[in-house]
Amino acid sequence: MGNIEFVGIINDFFNTNRQETSSNIAIPDNAHLIEKEQWLDMMSPLNWFIFGLPILIIILSIMAVKQKKNGILNKNIREEYIESNNKKGTKKIVLTALKYLCVSTLIPLIFSIMVIPIHELLHCLAGSLVGLNMKFGIDIQMAIAFAYSDDPCTKAQLLFMSLTPLFILGILPLLILFITYPKEKMTFKKSIKYWIVTFTIVMIIICGVPDIIESFNWIKNKNIPYNAIVEDDYWYIPNK
Repeated sequence: MGNIEFVGIINDFFNTNRQETSSNIAIPDNAHLIEKEQWLDMMSPLNWFIFGLPILIIILSIMAVKQKKNGILNKNIREEYIESNNKKGTKKIVLTALKYLCVSTLIPLIFSIMVIPIHELLHCLAGSLVGLNMKFGIDIQMAIAFAYSDDPCTKAQLLFMSLTPLFILGILPLLILFITYPKEKMTFKKSIKYWIVTFTIVMIIICGVPDIIESFNWIKNKNIPYNAIVEDDYWYIPNK
């Protein structure tokens, strides 16, 4: 099991410190250059959109089907809510609707930002579990947490380290949400809460799209065996 080290708060880490570290890596004679010309840029807004939009549509569509039966998308539940609030007046109903809209937007956004350090720590934990020495820190200039390892790793280790946060923070909570979704008729307010939780999970998954894109690049590259050692921009088979 590897170690996890907190390297501190660093300014412009990705453009300075990592370049210096990469330049000191010794590459074996039998190493093969990883051709990344056709790889998708994991930070490209277009690629985020291409990978993120289907995720958004699929998850919200599943929740919409469920809410159509016993939630806010059920006509009878909406009519009951409107009828029960008619005495409060149209202005009150509009203000309540705006409140729900703001809450259902802000909570997922704030929570997904707060989860970023946990996301990076899960990268560290996953890497440590497969024997890598991980480092964790905060980049002041980019205002984000980061995790990385200077250790050579296999393609399999790299994929495990990359996808663990997505599974623990996104896929697992989503499965629990769908499995435990109430079968009985819900109140209007309770159904709103389920939408908020769903949007929050979606935002967390969307924040992990770079990991999905990077993993897609590695999986797509069939030339690199899963037991191959990956180091900087090269790969090689040990003892060959």
